[in-house]
Amino acid sequence: MPKLHLITGAPGAGKSTLLRHLDAYPFAVADFDELPEPDGRLLGIGITSPSAGPVWPAYNRLWVRIATMMLRAGGPVAILCPLTPGEWASAAADAPDPPRVTWAHLDCADADRRARLAARGWDPDRIEDAIRDAEELRSVVSRRFTSTGRSPADVAAAVADWITNGAE
Repeated sequence: MPKLHLITGAPGAGKSTLLRHLDAYPFAVADFDELPEPDGRLLGIGITSPSAGPVWPAYNRLWVRIATMMLRAGGPVAILCPLTPGEWASAAADAPDPPRVTWAHLDCADADRRARLAARGWDPDRIEDAIRDAEELRSVVSRRFTSTGRSPADVAAAVADWITNGAE
């Protein structure tokens, strides 16, 4: 089975922007943010708000199943997500044949993250939670791509090279 490439990143790193640029490359790509409706609901459940935390493990397990199905096509698959490797491992623990995973971290400078999230209307406490999430991801995923000071197209090209050429 081909390898699954998980690209994690805290809010504001640029995952949704990167997704639009990765569509130009010859591999399957998806983002955890694509399933919920614009109002943050999935199957009637508000999945995107911090108060939905108890539902997130089930959502993560759903993505393990989606990734497994996408890999059946035989080519590389990249999924953009906010998870740590531990959270993914927990979600995949009961899967009958979980996909092999290689990890990367999409990151940005904390000042950029603050500005991006403030532009979305996030309150300061929620922004600081995202900063803490980014710090945690920096400590658990060593392969890193930064969106600070780089165009989305440049970041996408680097990520695509990692995915297609197997650069670890």
